[in-house]
Amino acid sequence: MSFMVAMTVTLVGTVYVSFRLANQLFDQALNVEGRAKITDEAAAALSHGGERGLKIWLNNHLRIAPGIVLYVMNERGDELLGRAMPRELFQLLRTRPFRPQSSPPPSNLRPMQLTSTLIGPNDEEYRLLFARAPSTFLGLLTWPGTPFAVISIAVLATALMALLLARYLSSPIARLQKASLALAAGALDARVGQPFTRRKDEVGRLARDFDKMAERIQALVTDKETLLRDVSHELRSPLARIRMALALAQRRANQAAQPDLERIEREAERLDALVGQVMTLTRLRTATEPRRDVVRLDTLVAEVVDDARYEHPKTKVEYSTSGEVSLLGDPDGLKSAVENVVRNALIYSDPAQLIEVRLEAKAGEAAVRVLDRGPGVAPEDLAKIFEPFYRTDQSRDHRQDGQGIGLAITARVTELHHGSVRALNRPDGGLEVVLKFPLDRLPEAA
Repeated sequence: MSFMVAMTVTLVGTVYVSFRLANQLFDQALNVEGRAKITDEAAAALSHGGERGLKIWLNNHLRIAPGIVLYVMNERGDELLGRAMPRELFQLLRTRPFRPQSSPPPSNLRPMQLTSTLIGPNDEEYRLLFARAPSTFLGLLTWPGTPFAVISIAVLATALMALLLARYLSSPIARLQKASLALAAGALDARVGQPFTRRKDEVGRLARDFDKMAERIQALVTDKETLLRDVSHELRSPLARIRMALALAQRRANQAAQPDLERIEREAERLDALVGQVMTLTRLRTATEPRRDVVRLDTLVAEVVDDARYEHPKTKVEYSTSGEVSLLGDPDGLKSAVENVVRNALIYSDPAQLIEVRLEAKAGEAAVRVLDRGPGVAPEDLAKIFEPFYRTDQSRDHRQDGQGIGLAITARVTELHHGSVRALNRPDGGLEVVLKFPLDRLPEAA
């Protein structure tokens, strides 16, 4: 219906304007006030002064009314003052010569209605023409009554209607695209909203369905985060009691029971670390913006490398940096993000193999690269290893007891800092993880 109405309005409007422009030239010229008096004055000037007297009179009466121009054409078809006449008038006048023809012109021709015939002293005939003064734009479009004018009106009307239709159709789609991108980026409150959801067409139904889907996704994710947070909190109390009871049991037990108790202690520590990671991830996933402190990223990465060397003295960890790198961010979150990647490389690499940590800064971006010589990851799992609790079926999962939380924390920290993280297999074996952070303009020192 919208397209039908638009096409109908455009067609009818163009035809109407075309006819109005075609008739306006004649109607305004025929309804000139004092037309008979002007004709008598021109005849008198011709009678007393001949063609020269008519030229003088015409030169003094070029515009005899607002928007009306006076022309005089002689028998040779030339305008008396050498001016170029409107093309439509000239073409119409050529269809009816001065001298009568053997057959009369068709009744639908109106050129003679525009003219008054003047007879000079030597029986020469002159045509007095009343025409609307044309207005030109850049010398191309002449208004009104020319094909350029009619075409331009049609083009403008069509362009205006096409613009309105395009905006009517594309604006909700653009809004839907924006909302979908925001939802995919983690903004669970993204909605298309009114007035698009109030529309009765297919686009309106799509907008309403999208908002319902977004609400359902937000509810599911919120319930999941709430469950993880509540379970983590509830686990902390029994874990604390287990560790207290374990400490008492270690004091009372004999030497034969000590290995078993130490194993229980390690498992309790693992469970406590897992609960802490889950709580950290839940906190990060509900956050919208990190802290904005000035962080020396080169110093922070160096501390992570030093800790890794201390905990794994048999593994060679090599660190290189392009120089001092500072950015605005959460120092604890950034350290955790880098540390999780380095620990992941330490866990899955052979102690005899080299682990490289590189910090580069260029083009307003800092990149932390961690390269190991481990077994790598299947290509289809490279993007999934940053998802919470995701574990691949490859050998990287069976070397140690990771729970798939560390890299998820890394991904969320980089996302909060408007950065990115990706993993790729090295051509000669091993895995490379790249963390990128934008280098914001730091506040100037006071």
